Amino acid sequence: MCFPNENYNYAEMKDNSIFIGAYDNSNCVGLAILQHAWFKYMYLYDLKVSKDYRNKGIATALLKKAKEVCKEHHYSGIYTQAQDNNLSACLFYIKTGFYIGGLDTNVYKGTKQEGKADIIFYLDC
Repeated sequence: MCFPNENYNYAEMKDNSIFIGAYDNSNCVGLAILQHAWFKYMYLYDLKVSKDYRNKGIATALLKKAKEVCKEHHYSGIYTQAQDNNLSACLFYIKTGFYIGGLDTNVYKGTKQEGKADIIFYLDC
C-alpha cells in the first residue's frame, strides 16, 4: 500500500504536537511527530523516512530522541498503531523495542479497508 504525502498544518498541530526532524545538511530526510495524550504514553502520530535514506538507522535515531522527549514531559513511554497487513512497520516496531498492547478489529468496519485491524504498540521509556 502506498500512503500519500501528508500536508500537515503546523499552526493547527503545534499546541498538541512535538516535531522531531532528521536532516542531511538542510534537507529533512526523516520526521517523527509526537502528540500529547491524556494518559502516561505519548502518541507517535507519524514516523517516516525518505525512501533514499531508509535502512540507515534514521527511524531508530528519531525514536531514541522521541524517548528523550517523553521523559522530559514525564510520560512513561510511547504508543502508536500500525495496520495488521503493514508487515514492515509491525516488524520495525517490534525490532526497536515496542511490544503489542492491543488489537483493534473494529476500526475499519464500514470502510473500504473493512477486514483489516490496527495493532497497538507500546514502548516504555
